[in-house]
Amino acid sequence: MVEMDSTRLVKGSAYLATQSIVTTLIGAVALAFIARILTPVEMGVTVVLMLTLGLAQVFTDLGFSGGLTKFVAEYRGKGVDYTLMSFGAVLTKALVAGSAAALCFLMAPWLSGFLLKSGEYIFLFQLLSVNILTFCVRPTVHNLLWGVNRLREMAILNVVSAFIGRTSAVGFLLCGFGLVGLVIGWILGELAYIILGALIIVRNRYVKIHPLGEVVPYLKMLAKFSWPLFVTGVVLFLYSWFDQALLLVYAPLNEVAVYSIAFKAFGVIALMPVALSGALFPYYSEQHGKDEQQKIVAGVHGSSRYIALLYTPLALGLMATASPAITLFAGQTYAGGDVILMILCLFGGLSGLVASFGGLLLVYDMTPTVLLINVASVVGSVVMLPVLLPSFGVLGMAVVKGVAMVISFVLTVVVLRKRMPIRFDGEAVWKSWAAAIGMFVAVWLVEYVYFSPYLLPLYVVVGGVVYAVALRLLGAVNENDMRLIRNLLGKKGTVIVNVVEKVLV
Repeated sequence: MVEMDSTRLVKGSAYLATQSIVTTLIGAVALAFIARILTPVEMGVTVVLMLTLGLAQVFTDLGFSGGLTKFVAEYRGKGVDYTLMSFGAVLTKALVAGSAAALCFLMAPWLSGFLLKSGEYIFLFQLLSVNILTFCVRPTVHNLLWGVNRLREMAILNVVSAFIGRTSAVGFLLCGFGLVGLVIGWILGELAYIILGALIIVRNRYVKIHPLGEVVPYLKMLAKFSWPLFVTGVVLFLYSWFDQALLLVYAPLNEVAVYSIAFKAFGVIALMPVALSGALFPYYSEQHGKDEQQKIVAGVHGSSRYIALLYTPLALGLMATASPAITLFAGQTYAGGDVILMILCLFGGLSGLVASFGGLLLVYDMTPTVLLINVASVVGSVVMLPVLLPSFGVLGMAVVKGVAMVISFVLTVVVLRKRMPIRFDGEAVWKSWAAAIGMFVAVWLVEYVYFSPYLLPLYVVVGGVVYAVALRLLGAVNENDMRLIRNLLGKKGTVIVNVVEKVLV
């Protein structure tokens, strides 16, 4: 039974990880075009637009999306009808998102003047109001599919949405539409996800129309659970954006653009643990509904192993190749962001194991605790700003952001240990770090001998080979890992598994 659960989790994670890889490639290619077509100042304007979208999303969500996933997954585990909950959440989100879009349209002149100190972006904010509607509705569709464990469909929709959105944006930019074309591309990508996701939901009757009188009690239950989650969402938004928001106040738009490019590059590797965390959340919620505590403990231990073995080399690998990676994909204009990227990768590698918890604080209804942890992580790191920002500028902000990640991870571990035993796979953690450090040194030496951004594929190959050899010498991969891969790939993957086994085991 444990092996079946592990296979199920790995399959769910594999869908999301594969989606992350594909969407990352799509995004990287699109970024290479966008960063070269738009000026650094225009790239800085895109940061303001995304900040506005994120702010609208967090305030229209009301915390319902996370609660929707939890209750749908938990009710499925208990065998209880969840469509009353899903119908109420969808109806509420449609009304609130529509109101936010109308408000943005009406406030476009003020937003342009206040955020960008210019009246030339009024139409851009009016167009952004349409994007707000699609951007805010999408999470409800996404979280409902997440709750019913349709991870494969989620992955496919994310790829389709990314492809349509990015290619449309680049196409409009090449045709000379500028920032307006970029926003239209964003809208088309979100619409694709919403329409296709709605078809899956309607076809499988994940949402059924019910009288409002029957829905209201479920909405009250959802609201009671979600109001701390809403406040937490606001704080999470602050946690995610406080660095770029502060830079918008204290730094010129071109420096904000450089920091933003580096942060996006870091976000590429961060998608892997996010994918695993996404697969774990509905699984943990379902097991919590069945009162299977030991399966949750085993899930944390097993997932920590694969985060260590897979994410650690990604973090240190990107850290080693930061300069050629940014230069190759974003252009020489943003090459100065390489040190920012290195700092973020180091702290990201140190805190990556937090993904193994898969939203356990929400599963255990500890939403106020999530709020306090994120407030503490932001406050605890921001106190460093008066020293780091004036002296080191955007580099100091990168350190502040990294410290916030580590504080959040440490506090989460401390809190959860009061609720359940936390057992990370210590052997996998130290062996992955030892192998990854060896990989980092090898890549750095090759770059020192001869550096060129166009040799990035060679650096990646060198790092991959060194890491694989180090894993074999350390005996980090075992037969259980190979059995799990066999269960995941089936008979079609026999050749691949045999090759991997000969190399690593």
